[in-house]
This record gives sequence, C-alpha cells and structure tokens, in this order.
Amino acid sequence: MSRASSTKRGRPLKFGRPSQLVSLTLPVDVIEWLTSIDDDPGWALVKVHARTMRTKATANEVAGLVPLPGHRALILVRPELFSNLTGVSLIPLADGRALLALDASKGVADLEVAVLDRLDGRPMPATQRAALLRMRQLLKQWRQEGIVFESRAIVVAQRPKTSGRGQALSPLRSTTARSHD
Repeated sequence: MSRASSTKRGRPLKFGRPSQLVSLTLPVDVIEWLTSIDDDPGWALVKVHARTMRTKATANEVAGLVPLPGHRALILVRPELFSNLTGVSLIPLADGRALLALDASKGVADLEVAVLDRLDGRPMPATQRAALLRMRQLLKQWRQEGIVFESRAIVVAQRPKTSGRGQALSPLRSTTARSHD
C-alpha cells in the first residue's frame, strides 16, 4: 500500500479526539462567560471540563500543587492524612482539602524532615503511612522537576477560646466605599 493512500484525508479532529455536533440554547450571560474563557464556546466548554477533571483528580490525590496566577502554586492535602506533623499546620478549605502552613521561618526542607520523622515515629494507620510515603515521593519529584519553593507568611484569625463559646468569626463584609450625597 502506498504512503499517500494510508494517510487520513479531510478535516482534522477539532479537539484532537472524536467529537459530536450538539446544538445548545444557552442564556446570553452564560455565552458571554464562555467566550471570556475562549472565543470559541466549544473550546471554552472543553477547557472547563479539563479544569474540572484536574480538580477532581487533585481532590482524590493525597497532595497536589494547585496553580495560582503568575506561575505559582500552593500545596493542598487531604487533611485527615497529615495530622501530627511537627511544625506543620493544616488550614481547612471548603472543598475538604487543606492548605499546608509551615511554622514561621520554615521551608519545604523542614516539611520533608517532618514527613520523614513522622514515618520513623510511633505506629500509624496504613492509610496515613501510605499518604506520608506518597508525600515524600511528591516532594522529591517536585524538587527534581526544578520547582522552587518559597516560604510566605499567612495570617490566620482565631477567636480566643474564652470569648463567644462556639461563636464563629463574622463573615467578610464588602469594604467598597459608599458615595456620600
């Protein structure tokens, strides 16, 4: 068989995989939102799908780098697997994951040492041991990929235990300036 007859002819696949034409009626604001993601609403939907799938995969992962604007990322973990790490606090997020916060002046090397110390410490459930081993592997992988870690300070507000028992902090309020007549 000649080379010319073995190559595919016709229009290339739009998304690099099989697709199907779908006609949708959407509200104008949704279409505007989609075109803010990509000028082609079809591509916008594919991008939103890809982000959602990455988020689901990250949520099931023991730990992961969650991208921020400007080529930065945060390490998010499943908090139930990372209790009792020396020098590490877990800041819970609404989606069930937690932000890793290290004690002041600590860095990612201190996180690795905390993971190793916990692995060498007292017995723990097999799921936690597996999570710590995976975290150790991820930290090594990220370092080998050339990822550089910077330590930053975060501020966490906490109501004193003696005041307002069980009372949550008040929700954020808008700080936009009001016009005066």
